[in-house]
Amino acid sequence: FMPNSEKISAEKILEINENHEIFSKLKNAYENDKELLETYTKLLYNQARLIEGLPIDDPVEFSNNIIKLMK
Repeated sequence: FMPNSEKISAEKILEINENHEIFSKLKNAYENDKELLETYTKLLYNQARLIEGLPIDDPVEFSNNIIKLMK
């Protein structure tokens, strides 16, 4: 919040370098497994928020998605 109580909102964009190995994993999931793609994208978005010191909406879902990928 700003001192005059106005809410400030910024657009959040996650950029991924197409030369990074995660890009090929995302591309493969996009082409072959939409559920896995959704899990990957949620994890990456929440990881980026945590790195920036921002809260994530659902820590339990975040943890469960990590476990899902570890199986």
